[in-house]
Amino acid sequence: MDPRRASSPRPVGLRTGIGFDFHPLVEGRELILAGVRIPFARGLLGHSDADVVAHAACDALLGAAGLEDIGAHFPDTDPRYRGASSLELLARTCDLVLQAGFRVVNLDIVVIAEKPKLLPFRAQMLAALTRAMARAAPEAVNLKATTTEGCGTVGRGEGIGALATALLAPLAPPEPEGGP
Repeated sequence: MDPRRASSPRPVGLRTGIGFDFHPLVEGRELILAGVRIPFARGLLGHSDADVVAHAACDALLGAAGLEDIGAHFPDTDPRYRGASSLELLARTCDLVLQAGFRVVNLDIVVIAEKPKLLPFRAQMLAALTRAMARAAPEAVNLKATTTEGCGTVGRGEGIGALATALLAPLAPPEPEGGP
């Protein structure tokens, strides 16, 4: 058990978390973002399917729940996660958040990519995320994309990143101090 939780058996108050992930683009891999295969000449390099959207979402949710990070739960040194679906990892992360006594109020994600243009895939990506997060209300999940206007690693088309913020609330209101 996490020693920070030992003194407080019930989660109290709203909790926020931030997640960020970035992977380089390489030849010979499919590009998968938010669980959706995006037609593109290159894909993201990583141990799993390298889905930066799902990875950033996992880290935001885990951070808000005080449960370390994605690497602590699904390490890239573990062969079980080689080629793993990051949407499956997101579903398992949502289970961990629930077990910790929280529900998802809001998850907001921005994908940072110069190319490909993601607007044509947004609805499909959002649907895949909300399916993976089955216990969260569909309106609790938001997804958008931006570019770096040609600047830096992303602007040169060397990689794709994602940033996510999560807001969690306790499943049940805390009991009043002092008991009944």
